[in-house]
Amino acid sequence: MNHEKNILITGASGLLGRSLTARLSGIGNVSGTGFSGATGRLFSVDLRETEALKGLLRRVKPDVVVHCAAYRDPDFCEDHPEEAFRLNVAPVQQFCELLPETAPLLFISSDYVFEGVAAPYREEDERHPVSEYGRLKVVAEDLVLQHGAGLVLRIPLLIGAGPTWKKSGFIFKTLTQIQDPSPSSLDDAGIRFPTWTNDVAEAVAHLLDIEDRGIYHYSSLKGGTRYEWAAELADLTGLSMGHITPNREGSATRAVRPRDTQLAVEKIRHTGLNQFTPFWEVVRSVLKSTTDHGLTS
Repeated sequence: MNHEKNILITGASGLLGRSLTARLSGIGNVSGTGFSGATGRLFSVDLRETEALKGLLRRVKPDVVVHCAAYRDPDFCEDHPEEAFRLNVAPVQQFCELLPETAPLLFISSDYVFEGVAAPYREEDERHPVSEYGRLKVVAEDLVLQHGAGLVLRIPLLIGAGPTWKKSGFIFKTLTQIQDPSPSSLDDAGIRFPTWTNDVAEAVAHLLDIEDRGIYHYSSLKGGTRYEWAAELADLTGLSMGHITPNREGSATRAVRPRDTQLAVEKIRHTGLNQFTPFWEVVRSVLKSTTDHGLTS
């Protein structure tokens, strides 16, 4: 990939966007967008507004777009499908219409395009989403795949370090629950594959370098329920899980969560990528890079 190319990252203020900005800055001129979380050098842009998106493209003139921005809460998407469409699909359509066919458009998709009953899922497997969030991802994927240089990267649950401890997603939320002595429960039915944002950023850089098109999967290699991951987190930090019980019925949520959407990663491995950081190593990295968690790493 030419080091002179302009790379636009949408959703650059999020967990994945931060990792992408750090990694891709080494291979091109990176510009990033945010909205409510935009700070520093990020462009504050409401991608739901067509004119704002057009103005962004005129200003940045990207050779490559990595599109991460989306509503990520499946329950929100279930309750507000029209609003979710405005961010999770409409900007994708605009990018496809406005970008040259030769300009790579890498779209971050989700394992939630699958129904979760026939894992592991390969790139060519049929998609049967069970939630509005997953359905919108399917629509967006189809748009990207019609673009001449469209690339879809499906990923699972992300973990990583945010700008603060409280913005460090799954690890923060889980450790906070473990540290709270009040009796509680955690889902012990759905299988999840927590995957480091730094690893996903490496996968994105790799795919841009090999200049391929189509669909790829990337995921960590080990799965477990939220309760099982919490137990591993407790072991790593020396905390007790005695007050937390496993919920084998699954958590009650507005949107249906698929039970097991493990993504097969053979295809991306065959291109030469073999970086899959284990959970314990990610946890140690996150604890070292954040503060206010009251733990030693």
